[in-house]
Amino acid sequence: MFVCGPTVQSRMHLGHARTYIFYDALARYLSHLGYEVTFLMNITDIDETITKAARKENADPLDFSRRMSSLFLEDLRHLKVTTISRFEPVSKHIDEMVAQIQSLLEKGYAYRAGGWVYFDTSKFRRWGRLSHQSKKDLSLRPLELSPAKKNLTDFGLWRPEELIRGRWQSQFGPGSPGWHIQDTAVTLPILGSQYDIHGGAYELIYPHHEAEIAQAESLTGVHPLVRYWVHTGLLNMEGHKMSKSLGNVVTIDQALKVFTSDELRFYFLSFHYRKEIDLRGLGAAQQRLGEMRRTANRLIKPEECGEQSLEPFERALNNDFDSPGAINWVAGILRAAAKEDNHSRSGKLAWAAVRAMSILGVDLLGDY
Repeated sequence: MFVCGPTVQSRMHLGHARTYIFYDALARYLSHLGYEVTFLMNITDIDETITKAARKENADPLDFSRRMSSLFLEDLRHLKVTTISRFEPVSKHIDEMVAQIQSLLEKGYAYRAGGWVYFDTSKFRRWGRLSHQSKKDLSLRPLELSPAKKNLTDFGLWRPEELIRGRWQSQFGPGSPGWHIQDTAVTLPILGSQYDIHGGAYELIYPHHEAEIAQAESLTGVHPLVRYWVHTGLLNMEGHKMSKSLGNVVTIDQALKVFTSDELRFYFLSFHYRKEIDLRGLGAAQQRLGEMRRTANRLIKPEECGEQSLEPFERALNNDFDSPGAINWVAGILRAAAKEDNHSRSGKLAWAAVRAMSILGVDLLGDY
């Protein structure tokens, strides 16, 4: 499984947290089912926004990104995101990017123009398939406007701009890799020409994930690159997308002053991962989790913790990872446990609820 990681120019905010919590819960569940999960996440430490942020602090961009990466990893630990097998800074894969760009040129999928190297989207017949867009649709969404390009939707593989002065020389001239080739250079050597799951926010489908498919499949000739694309919906704040550009972000360190990691995980998993949600429901989720915890702690008896089937819980998660349905089942058996006259039976039901929520990384026996 590969999930697009952050561009590390600032602290993680709750919009990103939703994405990482979901994929962590998915990886936990797949492990629970017996699958061996390799969870790879890239760290984008080469980017124009990183260079600009570093210059404001009069810092070297790579030193700046290393410091911000440490804060990112700290935020993940605080969110109990523990299933990621490997983090890969894209700056470690520059040689692979250059080699892949050269191969795309040799295969006729790319061309050089004005110091740039562009991917020729007219040569890839499946361009637009992931986002379900026709050529006419795509023509209305041009990328990187330039008179040197052959097609409006062609995208940059190599740019002449030096994001880190004097850092990278190549046969294309000094410069920096484009954004899309960075992920391809990370995934192909590590996960191979085909892997099971690729994740990221819904907004990355076009052009980023379309570009990844085009690059990788043109390089390897293997189709499809990914068996399952799993995209998360956006997080809004008072009706507007949470983003740094809009200045309406709540960072993880700010959120954890008010809510626990379990409460944040419970809130996000109470919605289907593809659903666009608003932050206004967080207080209600905090209250609901508290009530479930009070019931579980009152009823559970460690000496009577027998096995109770989790089949309805698993059935919900097997249905496009319906975590809201799974959580509703947990709430339902806690209500049933509270009404149960047989203490042994009520304890077993409560223990099943605890086990189920632990699969999602939420502790029902924590503070309440």
